[in-house]
Amino acid sequence: AVVSTQSTGEAKEWVLAVSMDQQVQQVLNTDERGCYEASLMNIHTSVTSPQCILTGYPVLRGEVVFRNSSRVANKDDWNVYVMARKVTHSVECQDVMSYLQQTTGAPSNPSYSFQ
Repeated sequence: AVVSTQSTGEAKEWVLAVSMDQQVQQVLNTDERGCYEASLMNIHTSVTSPQCILTGYPVLRGEVVFRNSSRVANKDDWNVYVMARKVTHSVECQDVMSYLQQTTGAPSNPSYSFQ
């Protein structure tokens, strides 16, 4: 996608304003490991967590395992996806399902995970 010069200028101004604002806390969100929430590697132990196929975030607990691959998903994110797919019938959700079927052998009619 091409971004207009005006949009680029507006983005630069916003970044500059936020970086100079003393009220804005310049910290990254952390998880229960005390690491940046999207980091796959625990900076304290060097243990690498598996990556959620839906979000890219680490799977720390409550995983959905795809039997035909080594891929996993966060259980909560999986359940949100399943609900969104059933409720919206959106093209985007169908695209995600096609991708999951190709990469993991996921069933075409996914179900909730309660484990």
